[in-house]
Amino acid sequence: MNHRKCAGVFTSKWAAVNTIVKNHRIELEEFFDKDEIEQTSKRVLKAEARRILRKELEITYQTQGYETNYDIEVWNINEWYLNLYDPE
Repeated sequence: MNHRKCAGVFTSKWAAVNTIVKNHRIELEEFFDKDEIEQTSKRVLKAEARRILRKELEITYQTQGYETNYDIEVWNINEWYLNLYDPE
């Protein structure tokens, strides 16, 4: 958890998911096996990778297993959160 970085603050989950999907650097090897990459158009595979990424974020609010992973945290406006991270 020490390596987490905040990459953005959004007003909706939809906006966060769209921005992540738009800006994530797609490495086909992270999503597909070698044979599939060789037999399918890269454009089609990138679209499918974005669909997979979007689905993960919409369902679980996070990704796992990629070089860069994402975790969407939902916060309520005008609430104090400091005590959630207090070790005591």
